[in-house]
Amino acid sequence: MNDASELAAVVERELQRITDTKLVGRIRELMVPPYPVEREWQYGVVNEHYTCWTVLEHRASNSGIAFCNKGFGPSYPWGLVFLDGPHSDIGMDSGWFASLEDAMRESMAWESPNPEHYEVQ
Repeated sequence: MNDASELAAVVERELQRITDTKLVGRIRELMVPPYPVEREWQYGVVNEHYTCWTVLEHRASNSGIAFCNKGFGPSYPWGLVFLDGPHSDIGMDSGWFASLEDAMRESMAWESPNPEHYEVQ
């Protein structure tokens, strides 16, 4: 990703794929204009960092959703991240998902039940 407008288009494409209108509404409520954050990648060389684009903020839990096509991406480019503090690196693989929908459903910002038979990829 090179700029915020390019990433905003990616987010919109992801939103088009989600059929749960309540989930889409919650995502839109918490969306922020995409902004880049350099996050430490702890699985490579020492002090390796990747640019992750924050697209959603849930301030009540100090968490958000970011997009990063490095690290766990491109397979799992949507990650649950801390917005600030000592754990604001890229995090573990269990916090990265194939879609924005999966990331949101696993986030602290989503409190509703998932549909029966819904499976996070």
